[in-house]
Amino acid sequence: MIYSNTSRRNFLTSTLLAGSMVGPEAASGRKNRILVLGASGLTGGTIASTLDRGPADIEVVRAARKKEQVEAWKREGQQAVYLDLDDARTFPAALEGIDRLFLLTGYTIAMLHQSKTLVDAAADSGVIFIVHQGIFGDGRSTDPHFAWHEMVERYIEGSGVAWAHLHPHFFMQNILTTLGLPNGQLRWPMGDKRVGWIAGEDLAAVAATVLAEGPLAHAGKNYFLSTEVLNGVEAAAILSEALGRQIAPVVPSDLVAAFASGAVKSPAGMEENYAKSQLEWAHQSFDGRMDYSVVVTTTVQDLLARPGMTLREWRRVIARRCWQRPANDHPPTDKRK
Repeated sequence: MIYSNTSRRNFLTSTLLAGSMVGPEAASGRKNRILVLGASGLTGGTIASTLDRGPADIEVVRAARKKEQVEAWKREGQQAVYLDLDDARTFPAALEGIDRLFLLTGYTIAMLHQSKTLVDAAADSGVIFIVHQGIFGDGRSTDPHFAWHEMVERYIEGSGVAWAHLHPHFFMQNILTTLGLPNGQLRWPMGDKRVGWIAGEDLAAVAATVLAEGPLAHAGKNYFLSTEVLNGVEAAAILSEALGRQIAPVVPSDLVAAFASGAVKSPAGMEENYAKSQLEWAHQSFDGRMDYSVVVTTTVQDLLARPGMTLREWRRVIARRCWQRPANDHPPTDKRK
């Protein structure tokens, strides 16, 4: 099944479209300043580097909670600010002069208060556009971390700031992080169920495009990202071909029994509440409650004028980047993807 982008337009008045949505940078002729959260991680870092090569009317500002990282960026000649999501006192200085914000939080239950307080500060600071990275939900999710993201989205929509939401499905990068291939196995707790897959490179390219083009082109839109749908057996076959060795799918027929036996466990290094929620997502995928999301979308093609990357195409990344380790080794977890 393929469907085009689902979008909801905010109730924006003609005055907003002609005035405040454009923002002070247009009136003054200065560059649009874009603050990228998570810029030291995989997704945020790729977005920031993509924007560095973007149009001349934007200026990228990287944010990090480690002061040494901020100083390192500055030494490289990059704009950077210190921002600690757990300390709202750091927000005003970080947001000063910022026009557009990419909102990405860590994978913990703290994402709720972090997002709420940052959105408040963004509105107070005069940010005119927030691009939020969320989940591939239907607006009525019961899986906890899906529900958390939907609450954040609705809070953003009520903030008075123009917004766009990104809804990526299952990251191909999970093969390099939370899944791993321990003992040459792809453990797939969703049984024979398929899920949608998206390459992190495509997510970052879409995010950079939305941020660079701004609210006049993208305000009020939801962009769902799912390039193809695969289950564990299908993904393992592609990985086997990519790596030149057999990757065996481990697919439980009874998810509850697999949890009880320890065959399926929470991802290592993940905060407990978020880890439990990830297992709930696997459970809901296994029992069919997530079947609504087993779709392919046209978002990458629509926004980038090229097809999205399939797992078969992305296999070059796997072969190049990750399997120089022993076959039974787990790659590290990057909580910001």
